Amino acid sequence: MTAIFPGSFDPVTLGHIDIVKRGALLFDRIVIAVLHNPSKSPLFTIQERINLLQAEVSDITGVSIDTYMGLLAEFAKAQNARYILRGVRTEADCAYEIPMAQANRKLGKGLETIILAADPIFGYMSSGLIREIAAAGYASSNGEVKFDDSALDQWVSPAVKHMLRNKFSNKEL
Repeated sequence: MTAIFPGSFDPVTLGHIDIVKRGALLFDRIVIAVLHNPSKSPLFTIQERINLLQAEVSDITGVSIDTYMGLLAEFAKAQNARYILRGVRTEADCAYEIPMAQANRKLGKGLETIILAADPIFGYMSSGLIREIAAAGYASSNGEVKFDDSALDQWVSPAVKHMLRNKFSNKEL
């Protein structure tokens, strides 16, 4: 059985990896599908997100990474997947995911969505909030740009922190 785990992964968090690890116990194959949306301006390029994901999931059997544009149901069909794997943190996530699951089931002619509840440690964390915390972690004192890694330790890996540091140290604050 193959499942698609879609998202922007901008950046990938330990919450994402937790869902992949738990999903790997349920499915023979998981395709992490990185959304390429040209109308958005992500912090990380598609290739950077793929590279980070590859480093994070290299030890998980049956997991691959691909990109997609357009309808998730079409991508799932191309991958011969019958399932979409999603993680939810809050009731608001459920309110978003249920209509999407229903639409994908209709568009994908039976494509089912399997929803896993997030581990409570990741219950309120999102990639967007990670970016905000990382941006706020920089302070200019005496002309020196400094990044406080400690605020992100429980939500992202050291490799992701390193990439965030590189991204924000090259931006005008």
